[in-house]
Amino acid sequence: MRKHEAVRRSVRALWILFGVLDASSALSDERSRPLDVALQYFTRVEPQSFRNELQRGRPAMLSPAQRAAVLASLPADGEVRALGAAQRRKLAGVEPVLRLHEREGSYAVKVVSVAQAGVGIHARSVVLISERALDLLDAQEVPAVVAHEIGHEYFWQEYEDAARRGDRARLQELELRCDGVAVVTLRQLGIPPERLLSGIERLMGYNAETLGRAQNETSYPSLSDRKKLVRALVRWLDDTASR
Repeated sequence: MRKHEAVRRSVRALWILFGVLDASSALSDERSRPLDVALQYFTRVEPQSFRNELQRGRPAMLSPAQRAAVLASLPADGEVRALGAAQRRKLAGVEPVLRLHEREGSYAVKVVSVAQAGVGIHARSVVLISERALDLLDAQEVPAVVAHEIGHEYFWQEYEDAARRGDRARLQELELRCDGVAVVTLRQLGIPPERLLSGIERLMGYNAETLGRAQNETSYPSLSDRKKLVRALVRWLDDTASR
């Protein structure tokens, strides 16, 4: 029996290597798929109840002194200060996201010059957007991707714990939860949640073409699972709205 199991795992590993299977699917042998767990996190309650839960679970803001220390620790160079009109218009779409999560004024938004097209949250007080990402994404995709990053604050400690353990399945689940927070956010702002998916695809496509495979790629869910989650949560929200 053990021999057959070893052979089966070896075959699955080969399929993953050659791209026939998603790497995330290999994790389902040991635990529930990250997609299923993430969906259960949201759909266990009514959408309105979840919004209230999310609000109650909002972490406390860093103190002004803590935020100042974070900003002081950032590199002195690399920030893009001279932005074009189109870039400034796109950045303006980030403010409603921060306002909805009561983070306006407590998050600095900085555009940086790096090779990667990416958006990230640093130390729960800085939203970093690469200039390449700002140019690639459209005016709805920028706030959509930022909404995902703001979602990380709600699961900050859980994410750090999973990263320390090297728990890829848990990291993928938490990334999907952040997608879910973005879906709820975008619906409240009147932005189609599908703009999150198109934004992610743009960033992934650019980085894959120019930089190749990311070292932490297995920490992220497959694009297929992200699409399934977004569509399932949109139906979840629509079903309740139609009652």
